Amino acid sequence: MRIAILSDIHGNLVALEAVLADIDRQGPFDHLVVAGDLCMAGPHPAEVIARLRSIPCRVIKGNTDAWLVKPPTVPSGNDRLREIVSWTRERLSRDDLDYLAALPFQVEISPARGHDLLVVHANPHDLETPIRPDTSLGELTRLTENVGAEVLAFGHVHIPFVRRVGGLTLVCVGSVGSPLDGDPRAAYAIPHWDGNRWAIEHRRAEYDVEATARDMRHVKMPSAKHWAERLRRARPEEKVPAP
Repeated sequence: MRIAILSDIHGNLVALEAVLADIDRQGPFDHLVVAGDLCMAGPHPAEVIARLRSIPCRVIKGNTDAWLVKPPTVPSGNDRLREIVSWTRERLSRDDLDYLAALPFQVEISPARGHDLLVVHANPHDLETPIRPDTSLGELTRLTENVGAEVLAFGHVHIPFVRRVGGLTLVCVGSVGSPLDGDPRAAYAIPHWDGNRWAIEHRRAEYDVEATARDMRHVKMPSAKHWAERLRRARPEEKVPAP
């Protein structure tokens, strides 16, 4: 069984198309799963939703998807986050928002008894608390408590990695639309069950970063210069939390 898992598209249709093209080349796949954060902080929010709805895939909810359905209380001074939530909502239809609201929290795939794969956005308990490459063992143990799967796949932190906690393999699939590991190429992952064990492959897809940056300016996206520079650098800014 082969599964393609992608996450954190963030309204970047150009990057999404590059990943879908790579998935076609790498296929066939038994499942395609999208681990949330579909459309906020990019120039093509409605187009990304429409594209995902046009293909056979299973989609779960991310934290920014929940913010768009029910806008968060933004900390004082974080005007950039407030503006991008509002701007994105204005470009989504009522049907788009209803689609985001109805997305499930998780997807579970079972190729064999006792070898389940669980896909969530951030962690198995909530949409916000990150699992990072350097998260302490104590925190990892807390966040993965009572997880019965053999593999836990997620996005949220935009940095591809694999870690093990006891008998559980943690797989961050990275980000399609806004990588934060210094590599601007779109990222996704392929878990493969060969009948005995899971193998994990991380993949990168080249795409035209400058085309997305131009689109940000063309559609008058708030703080377009900031978001475009973040795409180019593929690094977070300390003063601005990653969505």
